[in-house]
Amino acid sequence: MKTTHLPLPSPAPGMQRHLTVHEYGDGPRKAYLQAGLHADEWPGLLTLQHLMEKLDTLEQAGQIRQRIVIVPFANPVGMNQRLFGKFPGRFDATTGQNFNRGMSLSTGALTHRVGHLLNAEADQNDVQVRAALRQLVEEKPAHYEIEALHKALLSQSIDAHLMLDLHCDDHALPHVFYGDHQRPIGTQLADCLGFAIRLEEDVRGTVAFDGSHTQPWITLAENTGKPFAEPCFAATVELRGQKDVSDALARQDAEGLLTFLEQQGFVSNSGATAQPQQGDTLSINVDQVKVITSPANGLVVYHRALGDWVDAGDLLAEIVLLDSHRPERVQVPAPASGRLFSQTNTFLTSPGASIGMIASKDQQIQPGTQLSY
Repeated sequence: MKTTHLPLPSPAPGMQRHLTVHEYGDGPRKAYLQAGLHADEWPGLLTLQHLMEKLDTLEQAGQIRQRIVIVPFANPVGMNQRLFGKFPGRFDATTGQNFNRGMSLSTGALTHRVGHLLNAEADQNDVQVRAALRQLVEEKPAHYEIEALHKALLSQSIDAHLMLDLHCDDHALPHVFYGDHQRPIGTQLADCLGFAIRLEEDVRGTVAFDGSHTQPWITLAENTGKPFAEPCFAATVELRGQKDVSDALARQDAEGLLTFLEQQGFVSNSGATAQPQQGDTLSINVDQVKVITSPANGLVVYHRALGDWVDAGDLLAEIVLLDSHRPERVQVPAPASGRLFSQTNTFLTSPGASIGMIASKDQQIQPGTQLSY
């Protein structure tokens, strides 16, 4: 394994942050995995530690077949956000920007730069596109620290053939996001992890880090009509909730990730197996997810558990009003039928705040729209 420390611009006198990058193997194909882009989401940090232990063993045995790049903590900027013992970690303190938004490359600039170079040879087209993507990343401005962070991450990931971004929800069942144009590989990933809930998204709209890697390829294919051999597959892997940090779960998830890497040809003879799935498979588009919002200020009390199937109108939760003259509650009926797969762990809520998500069978939002900020 080769380890590199990429320095980030100093945010203040006497301060210097860096990204740690571990690289295994060699070969024409590249897999990239990172965790902690939202610095308050920790299960992936432990999962990658367990995965690296397995990769260390495979490297010693000569079983790494392609390049595998691991960024064990993707956001040292957010990790430094410690406010009275709490770790906000989701938004940049200088710009207010979500760390997992706003880093996509200009697909128009990519088409202008490389479109005329493409031909009928898919392999050659791949080389041209990856070179152009690297150039566009190099040219990205980095006036703010968050921009420098995004540029450093993209410099390691944008030319990958496989990119996995490990996240978690507040309190949730495990699930995975991937482009709806990459269903076979997304299904394979979910099967290896044992994740029953698979959320497919249109990456032509607003995208997070994962979509920043797939959006250029699908847009270029539509604009030029040229073939590609292996566009980047990218996914966001949601490892349950913030408090689901344990060696048992991390080993299980690392095993699933390693199985996927082996099935994709990056390692061999790993001994890893696909993880058992809990619950029936539910594959839907992201626009079929209904975000449940609070109608009032107060404490959330849930009446349904994660994984429950609910019908529209069922009592899902209540908001206990704390400032009424007498004990009073506001009911929160299920706004759609489906499986409750996410809940908040911020029980003191306010009007409009997200308190859960339901995977439904009907369209709830416009395609290409992000679920939450």
